[in-house]
Amino acid sequence: MRGISRNLSQGGMQVEAADLKMKDAVQLTFRLPISRALVDAVGAVVWAGERRHGIRFNYIGEHSQRTIRQFIEEQIGS
Repeated sequence: MRGISRNLSQGGMQVEAADLKMKDAVQLTFRLPISRALVDAVGAVVWAGERRHGIRFNYIGEHSQRTIRQFIEEQIGS
């Protein structure tokens, strides 16, 4: 399924996608803006709205963690 990501943090993200329910397990693969770095994570839906859902990362590899941390630091600095 495809979706739009919002509000990325080290612990999770908000996604806009159809057909997700509370406690659903999800496998995420997405590219960060600008750097186009690929991130892979496994998570769970911890809150659900009409089309927006909160995903908490349960597992994210070390490389993906560093990539997200660097992205966030760049956004804060700009």
